[in-house]
Amino acid sequence: MRRYKLDDKEFSEINITPFTDVILVVLIIFMITSPFLMTGALKVKLPQASATETTLNNNIEVYLNDKNQIYLNDQQIDISQLPADLQAEFVKKNSRDVIVKADKDAVYGSVVELFDALKNAGAEKLLVATAKK
Repeated sequence: MRRYKLDDKEFSEINITPFTDVILVVLIIFMITSPFLMTGALKVKLPQASATETTLNNNIEVYLNDKNQIYLNDQQIDISQLPADLQAEFVKKNSRDVIVKADKDAVYGSVVELFDALKNAGAEKLLVATAKK
């Protein structure tokens, strides 16, 4: 039986194929999950409209869900507490623009009451978020 002897040099190549496969899988996972991270944690069914604009970068978002509960910064607040919390957000964000994300099944009176409270708290520009048809 004859034995073959390899050179005395060490094998110095690194196989990067498995590493590349893992990186591509991680990239695909991030690409799939990133839109879900950008939309926010609160589930609100926005009304649909054919004319929509892009969102602003530095804004304050106020949510009104179908149970007429108000959320600011992913925390539920009472409408009486809204002016004080909103003033703190105006200072933090250095903006008085507010985007209202009201559920399409919310009571119309609650939406009007929210808009009135936002205007009285000092909001300059009130924007209504809609979903594209």
